[in-house]
Amino acid sequence: MQKQLALVFTGHDLADGGLTVLKILKEKDVKGSFFLTGDFLRTSKFRSVVKEIKRNKHYLSAHSDKHLLFSDWDNRQGLLVTKDSFIQDLEINFRELEKLGFRTDNKYFIPSYEWYNQEIVAWSEEMGYVPINYTPGLRTAADYSYPEMGKRYLSSDDIEMGLWEQNKKLNGLNGFIILIHMGTDSRRKDKFYHRLGKMIDKLKKEEYQFVDIRVLLQ
Repeated sequence: MQKQLALVFTGHDLADGGLTVLKILKEKDVKGSFFLTGDFLRTSKFRSVVKEIKRNKHYLSAHSDKHLLFSDWDNRQGLLVTKDSFIQDLEINFRELEKLGFRTDNKYFIPSYEWYNQEIVAWSEEMGYVPINYTPGLRTAADYSYPEMGKRYLSSDDIEMGLWEQNKKLNGLNGFIILIHMGTDSRRKDKFYHRLGKMIDKLKKEEYQFVDIRVLLQ
């Protein structure tokens, strides 16, 4: 049986690694899945990233129009948005995608901050969409952190070590969704996306096939 995993990338107000990520994916002949906010799509300086995603036929879907925090950090069941405001925000995000010529049959999206609850899942399903997230236990999503965050900061060494520890602990990463941010705060100097190429090479040696999110979740 073919081992598969998906590389997903999110973007909102930062894209310093966008073209770097896309260059690596092209060199390695790998398809990624991108999830961008409406704000990202409307930002002119990010347009080259969006065009490159389209040119290379990567999957692109929504990440909340305004990158809203849907659920309380300290009480995940506590909602910070109304149903109407959630629906409006997500619909605008998908309309921005359509304006740029991306497929209108996208159904998967990643909620902003990768933080949501069952209420958000239910509202999404009513709209015909499916919220997804990275595989629990992975630490790649901490690549946004920087040293001034104290204990919340994870270096790229720590993040990468965590990935291979999970690989060993779980006897592989088949079916995993690995999330990496396309842009991070300037205070973070060790950008994890620079390690993407070597990470892909190592996983290919273990006979993993990289697929877009639709194939993985079929």
